[in-house]
Amino acid sequence: MKQELAHVLQATSAHATMMVGDVRWNIYVFGVSRVGADMFVQMALIGPRNCTVTVRARAPLGNRATARRVLAVVRQWLLSGDAGDQAYLELSELNEIAS
Repeated sequence: MKQELAHVLQATSAHATMMVGDVRWNIYVFGVSRVGADMFVQMALIGPRNCTVTVRARAPLGNRATARRVLAVVRQWLLSGDAGDQAYLELSELNEIAS
């Protein structure tokens, strides 16, 4: 999988960028899957380290507000100081209800 992901990242531009403090992160969405009432968004984050994140959100995912909340959850994880190179995050029920 890492080789496939490396190939995708080399062939495309970042889908988004995010500043976390003074650090710039390039974000690549490499998978979105629906399973029942949930959507799983898979992203690669390239910054001072390379990591992958999967975020679970209630389906349907497609409006800008939900996308912003997904990015906010990713930003919170980066700010948490977790040094892992993989994470599974969930969009909280409160955030989902607000959409």
